[in-house]
Amino acid sequence: MISIDDMMVFTRVVETQSFTKAAEQLGIGKARVSQIVTKLEQELNTRLIHRTTRSLSLTETGAHYYEKCQMIQELATEANNQAQKFSSEPNGMIRVSTPVGIAAYVDLFSQFLAKYPQIQLEIVESDSYSNLIESRCDIAIRASSDLEDSSLYATRIGQFEDILCASPQYLQRFEELQSAQDLLTLDWISHDIVHGDKVLELTSSQGEVVRLKKKARVRVRTTNSLRGFLLNHIGFSVVPEFAVKDELASGELVRILPDVHSVTIPLYAVYQNKALMPLRNRALIDFLKQEGGTIR
Repeated sequence: MISIDDMMVFTRVVETQSFTKAAEQLGIGKARVSQIVTKLEQELNTRLIHRTTRSLSLTETGAHYYEKCQMIQELATEANNQAQKFSSEPNGMIRVSTPVGIAAYVDLFSQFLAKYPQIQLEIVESDSYSNLIESRCDIAIRASSDLEDSSLYATRIGQFEDILCASPQYLQRFEELQSAQDLLTLDWISHDIVHGDKVLELTSSQGEVVRLKKKARVRVRTTNSLRGFLLNHIGFSVVPEFAVKDELASGELVRILPDVHSVTIPLYAVYQNKALMPLRNRALIDFLKQEGGTIR
């Protein structure tokens, strides 16, 4: 079944005469825009746009199709306006899926609720990969732009630092760490969903990647459990900095080998129904894009 969102992406390409400009205006990648238009042509079994290295032009079928897409866009806009005219403010419930332990987002969500008093939030916390459609969430906060369905979109809203850390008491049992190879003598606490339990992959701020074949001593599936084992001096781990911010500040945990692993990981808001997105969902995504920044 052809998605209205895909038709609106095609419309934006036609109006901007550019896949790049359309992607910028829609807040998605250029490759994603090209993929959507190609998929649309395949589903319709006809070419809509002639592409050259310098220009785009509509086929005869594409021109007729564009006219109909414009009509649908106008109807959708009118329907949205009518549905929302009872209130000039965004209102209603937004169901949001987030990773466990992003305390900074609690503060951001609180600011958002203060700004929009007619909106309610339901926060679904899980470190597991949550299927947006099956979980019935409106928006998912993810450290990945991978999409499980062609009807979904991803917009970058912030970033966080991924670091190595352990407790000082645990580190006292070993000589001072000098290189990635020294980690082979330590006990690894693995977030199983993110890292597995057989290969530890580390990335420096310069992009140098080191892969250590090492079996985890402890495998967990939530950030809270991982932090607990670290505080109980069981081993070291790769962990988002925001998840251990207070423990780093108090000295209960310390960062190790920053030259070996220090990588910035982007955060995305994943959502569906871009063309017919409720005003409340758009308000939250725009707010997170503006205020998200670096999560600490």
